[in-house]
Amino acid sequence: MKITILGAGGNIGTRISKEAATRNHELTLITSKSLSHFNFENNTAVKTEQADIFDTNKLETIFKNSDVVISAYAPPANNNDILTEASKSLAEAAKKANVRLITVGGAGSLQVDENTLLIDAPSFPEEYKLVAKAHIDALNTVFRPESELNWTNVSPSAYIFEGERTNNFRVGENHLLANDKGESAISMEDFAVGILNEVDDAKFVQKRFTIGY
Repeated sequence: MKITILGAGGNIGTRISKEAATRNHELTLITSKSLSHFNFENNTAVKTEQADIFDTNKLETIFKNSDVVISAYAPPANNNDILTEASKSLAEAAKKANVRLITVGGAGSLQVDENTLLIDAPSFPEEYKLVAKAHIDALNTVFRPESELNWTNVSPSAYIFEGERTNNFRVGENHLLANDKGESAISMEDFAVGILNEVDDAKFVQKRFTIGY
């Protein structure tokens, strides 16, 4: 399968790229980083491109050569509000290219009970609220109303960390996944596995889902 990965050089994007490569997909990585960053120097099935996320026309051109686009784009820490506009650009480019779009969202929009989102829980860290609100806005105003685009949005668990690829996790839809102790976590490596599984299985078309232990 031909997969374009946007934000490929970030923490999550790097792991998505490596997981996709192990599955022998043909990859286009939209990143300013070189193939050596990924240890892909000798992988002829991988190439890099550079594109501004707001350059919808260039994104469309790149996306046309893909079966699936995965975006691990993260907004600048000092300007989280641009996430919604960036998501609009992604969605428009994907629609014009007639390609499936899978985007990495946030955990704040997940329900901890029927009436409470994680972002509104007392334990939610104040320093993450702005980016969480940006992800909620993108999910609710860009993706959920979208009927033409083949979209999927994927939320990590409350705590996502650099860890191991265990291939042993659960998948849910709109509710936060937590263990018996109330801990909600997923490694970046297993998060990438879950995303690539969704590329193959397409169980959550025009839906959001989440991955956790």
